[in-house]
Amino acid sequence: MLFDVIVVGGGHAGLEAAMASARLGNATLLITLKLETIGVLSCNPAFGGPAKGGLLREVDALGGYASVGADQAATQCRILGESKGPAARATRNLVDRARYSFLAKERAARQPNLSLLAGEVAAVLASGGRAEGVRLSDGREFKAGAVVLTGGTFWNGRVYHGLNSEPGGRVGEDPATLLRPSLEALGHRVGRLSTSTAPRLVASTINYASLPEQPGDPQARPFSALSAGPRNLVSCHVTATSEKTREIVLAHLKTSIIYADNPVSAGPRYCPSLEDKYVNYPHRASHLIFLEPDGPELCYPSGLPTGLAPEAQTLAINSVKGLERARVARPGYAIEYDFADPTYLLPTLESKLVRGLFMAGQINGTSGYEEAAAQGLWAGFSAARRAGGLEPMTLGRDESLIGVMLDDLTLLGVSEPYRMLSSRAEYRLQLREDNADLRLSPLADKVGLLDAKRRELLKAKREAIARGEEILKASKVTPELAQKIGRAFSLDERGAKVNGSVAARDYLKRPQIKARHLARFFPDLAEIAPDALLTLETEIKFAGYLAHQRDEIAKARRRESVAIPADFDYASLVGLSREAKDALARAQPATLGQAGRTRGVTPAALSVLAVSVKKFKSLQNLD
Repeated sequence: MLFDVIVVGGGHAGLEAAMASARLGNATLLITLKLETIGVLSCNPAFGGPAKGGLLREVDALGGYASVGADQAATQCRILGESKGPAARATRNLVDRARYSFLAKERAARQPNLSLLAGEVAAVLASGGRAEGVRLSDGREFKAGAVVLTGGTFWNGRVYHGLNSEPGGRVGEDPATLLRPSLEALGHRVGRLSTSTAPRLVASTINYASLPEQPGDPQARPFSALSAGPRNLVSCHVTATSEKTREIVLAHLKTSIIYADNPVSAGPRYCPSLEDKYVNYPHRASHLIFLEPDGPELCYPSGLPTGLAPEAQTLAINSVKGLERARVARPGYAIEYDFADPTYLLPTLESKLVRGLFMAGQINGTSGYEEAAAQGLWAGFSAARRAGGLEPMTLGRDESLIGVMLDDLTLLGVSEPYRMLSSRAEYRLQLREDNADLRLSPLADKVGLLDAKRRELLKAKREAIARGEEILKASKVTPELAQKIGRAFSLDERGAKVNGSVAARDYLKRPQIKARHLARFFPDLAEIAPDALLTLETEIKFAGYLAHQRDEIAKARRRESVAIPADFDYASLVGLSREAKDALARAQPATLGQAGRTRGVTPAALSVLAVSVKKFKSLQNLD
């Protein structure tokens, strides 16, 4: 049977890839081990957080699904990092995992142009350096113009309960074991990574009354432009490990596969296990635990992922305040799985070796629902263009967090599960949550990913921002009004003495002033939608920084425009260290910009390379 695009795997990456391809009008087939597990949340019951919230907003700006589902299934919404400024501001939603999965399956089932099939893919069919389809374990073959591989932790997954293990992609679910030889035969390097998840606790056995409550935030903004507002139905509670916890964990360290004599492969640095916390941060007296409702009967203790033996987990949990009598409904566990080296991929997530073969999600060495969804959407979009004979498109580091992630993965690779962080984005003030739609929805509209409703909302937001700008320019703040607002007025934002009134726009530049303060006294401003007002406020307050960043982006784009010939001989360069030569030869950067982001390449080495590339091109032109 012939399709335009085949997607393998029904997790967050696979779901976004399949729906992106189908939205573009391509006949798309999604193959997954079990149809009933489409969209399942394998680990924590939450979406978003630092940088991850930005990824989800970008998924929405590109017409994706995960943002909508995370809003519809939300049980608590919060804003994190508010005090750290707009570049660090992040939305996080606690969700009902069962509801999210139900909604995801329902959405996939009614997506036009998308067919669903249960089965295990045994091989990628390829000929002449091009993917042609897949073969299933039962021998059936399906042909397509492009293939997208996802699959999360299911590729040769092995679940560890302490030192005991069994094959599994999740607890109680069989892994996918047949694809690795096919990938290796196509020339891709395959390795192993690991991660761990926290136990589930019986909620009724927790002493919540003894712990601080953490309610939702009524001011939180939804991930999707299609959503009305936050859903705060439950509260979380906060506790922390004790000195007794430390003693128990260190005494039972060898019961964890993470610290066994033959440990699992590298785990995530930025979501460390309980064991890692005590080994790598011995100076910390305690570690925070956030008790998050996971359905009506269970609790997810965020901050307690572990590979300890089940009996050791119970001892450690009962040493924590509020959890003295807590019962474990399901122990935490570690899982080890296959991943394919992402440096074998182009920034479109297409294989450099096999045209029409794309990969997304944990198969590329990443961790997290949001990273998977973002990669899946872009891989599905790219695969659809490949199948349709259209030119590939890439996202720059200055355009999106997705672009930063794709560049990091395909240029630098991974030695541990990759997590998107705000600090990875050098232009993070430009790449904020609040302006994701302004940055990416025009592109999505141009290529056919954006639906009519999101298009209308984008237009309305632009108009609201323009209207807000007009109001702020035309309105005046007098000393008397400043007293009513309750903020000092005697000095301007530079510390100079102020006499008379000032434009509301200039008054808003002051660090202590928020647009909501002004909206109380200017009725027209109060009518501006909150998300538009937030973007306008940020653009005004940080205008100088944003202008400087735009200058830096222009310089970086000039470097990106200088292509390095594919046959350039790095070994012949004079003035470069062996480390720099080896790093460049491995990475094979396509541009000077990529070369400058390659590990081991210093600014001095980049200067030498720039001169050498210019000379090389001149000689080629003479020939």
